[in-house]
Amino acid sequence: LTADDLVLCLISGGGSALTPAPAEGITLEEIQEVTTVLLRAGASIRELNAVRKHLSDMAGGQLARWAAPAHVISLIISDVIGDPIDFIASGPTAPDTTVFADALAIIQKYDIQVPEAISDRLEQGVQGKIPETPKPGDPVFKRVENHIIANNRLLIEVSSYKARELGFNTLILGTEVEGEAKDIGGFFAAIAREIARSGNPV
Repeated sequence: LTADDLVLCLISGGGSALTPAPAEGITLEEIQEVTTVLLRAGASIRELNAVRKHLSDMAGGQLARWAAPAHVISLIISDVIGDPIDFIASGPTAPDTTVFADALAIIQKYDIQVPEAISDRLEQGVQGKIPETPKPGDPVFKRVENHIIANNRLLIEVSSYKARELGFNTLILGTEVEGEAKDIGGFFAAIAREIARSGNPV
């Protein structure tokens, strides 16, 4: 690509799983294994993607590195609370705010067993034997634009508007709540019951 080229990227949640682009020496099966183990251990999406960025040749801003010096425009549908661009689909066109040491610390935090190739790569990255993902300020992002075009807040607001249009009373209790679904669901169900008892059903 040249500076005269335009690259249009359409990015959404799930991109980490659909475009893993395993780094040299890592297999797709090994990435799938570490993903499964981290999910079962209770790792957050940010922790999961911090690890996956360092096992990929495309995540963590590396797609932007491939595309440079072209003009890159990414239109992004966010599935991550707070819309951190470098964690949505593991941020293929965003500066990476994590390093190899972060990824290794997450593995150690959950005390999980991962394939040897995974642990070897992370160790080598910490030792500086493997180049880091591009960081904020890296010139590869000079001509990159990242735009959030849809997110949780927009979905909630539009749903609330439509519900009111249909005659329902609505109350948005929050758009940045995260945690175990069964626990959070129970919490909000309790709030809804209290609101109903107050005589203002939602």
